[in-house]
Amino acid sequence: MSTPNPPVCGEDDLPEPSPLTEDRVALIAKGLAHPARIRILEQFLDHRCRTAQEVVDECDLAQSTVSEHLRILREAEILSARKDGPRIWYCMRRSVLLGFAEAIEELTTTEVAFADAG
Repeated sequence: MSTPNPPVCGEDDLPEPSPLTEDRVALIAKGLAHPARIRILEQFLDHRCRTAQEVVDECDLAQSTVSEHLRILREAEILSARKDGPRIWYCMRRSVLLGFAEAIEELTTTEVAFADAG
């Protein structure tokens, strides 16, 4: 089931993600640490926003389970959520995943310089 008029799935009008501290890297890793969340993220590879119902319709999980996975992905800032009337649109924040991938790559090659936790 497709919902009409999804917003543009981009990051231009979103606030900057939180600094990439050791805690943030761990939070992003937690967000990625479940096969169902990876399957959910694969739904966003086409750069299209989706509602929670669309995510539910595309996977074999209960609404409550999908809602919990979406909450964890939002908490890790891997997904953004935009309210549009009665709908909430979700979009993948590729910049967060790219920053995470770079941090992991640095762990394998050099000393990592994470941002101060503040």
